Amino acid sequence: MRRLFVKLQVLLILLALLATAGCGSPTLPTTTGDKSPGAIQHVEPLDTYTATTLRLMLWWADLPEHLSVSNGIRLYRVQYWTLDPHGKPTVASGLVALPKKGPLRAAVSYQHGTTTNRHLTPSTPTLHEGVLGSTVFAGAGYLFAATDYIGLGTSREPHPYLHAETAAGSTIDLLKAAKTLVESVGFSCPPDVYLVGFSQGGHSTIAAHRALEAMQNPPFRVKASACVAGVYDLAGITFPAALEGKSGGDSLYLAWSSLAYSIIYNQPLESLLASPYAEQAPTLFDGEHEGDAIMAALPKKPREMFTKEFLDAFDNKKPHWFLDALEENEVFRWTPKAPVRMYYGDLDVDVPPQEAKAAEAEFQKRGADAKAISLGPYEHDISILHAVPKIRAWFDELSAKKN
Repeated sequence: MRRLFVKLQVLLILLALLATAGCGSPTLPTTTGDKSPGAIQHVEPLDTYTATTLRLMLWWADLPEHLSVSNGIRLYRVQYWTLDPHGKPTVASGLVALPKKGPLRAAVSYQHGTTTNRHLTPSTPTLHEGVLGSTVFAGAGYLFAATDYIGLGTSREPHPYLHAETAAGSTIDLLKAAKTLVESVGFSCPPDVYLVGFSQGGHSTIAAHRALEAMQNPPFRVKASACVAGVYDLAGITFPAALEGKSGGDSLYLAWSSLAYSIIYNQPLESLLASPYAEQAPTLFDGEHEGDAIMAALPKKPREMFTKEFLDAFDNKKPHWFLDALEENEVFRWTPKAPVRMYYGDLDVDVPPQEAKAAEAEFQKRGADAKAISLGPYEHDISILHAVPKIRAWFDELSAKKN
């Protein structure tokens, strides 16, 4: 009890420090009218934190392993151009954090997990989403970039949930915008990027890794990817596991991917979701609803959401456009050049550990440096806290090596 009381006292001091954090900012890039992917549409300075404040935040976060912080940081909300699922220019948003002092050791691109509320994304930073990642990486000298994804943050389009191409695009295009920002404030932008993602963000991370390595002239060179509780085999593992309904969020995940794919692939939602869920889904996933409210509106048994025709197709391995879409958006049947680490909690029911193990087997069969790593007896949301110190240590080790 005394330890909790002391931590609460320090938190009050910390909040006072944060309230005075937003001071002056360097010269920022201006809008040019360029709408090519990665061009900046707008930059908004957010908070500035001292190294002391960051250390207090890490202490309050109570991570299982110690992490050092050497720099204060500046946070920016960046709106930038990218392409929607139909190849049309659209504006997405994301968070960019820079250490106050250079040189930058490398870039870290973070892809967040599933959130249905567009305001609970990195560019509206809270301690657990945006600030903690910025602290861990920008506080250690890295450029830190975290996309909100299309349809979240400041974007008002439908979110293309678990769509590999746009997840990769919005991630890479924020890195391009971040490079422009970095150079405008007087830093030299590093050529290397380390990718890290949680849950949905694990899928986005591997999609971005694949896309960057496929480019002839990538804006950044992938040095490594680290995923925590990521999904990779959507058709073979992710969807069948979620359909069993072992996690309280399974109906949410399935309804959102159903809505997203119906829009992306121009298919009627009524051919997949039964009434009233097909009619309710566009409102439930409008970016303004919390996950708990959405789950309360959906059945606890996910199979009850789907039409009899679709369930017959799934159960009996018949063709269906949604099953084809899941196959198209898998991210594990290719050969990464840079190393990949896939962390998982043994007690995770939202994303089964089999996701990481199966991806490891496929990557290794192809000759890639890939490992699935157990974090121990932890559930989904807790696994990221146990993975972060290990990921920082791995990135530090790799970035210290000469190319």
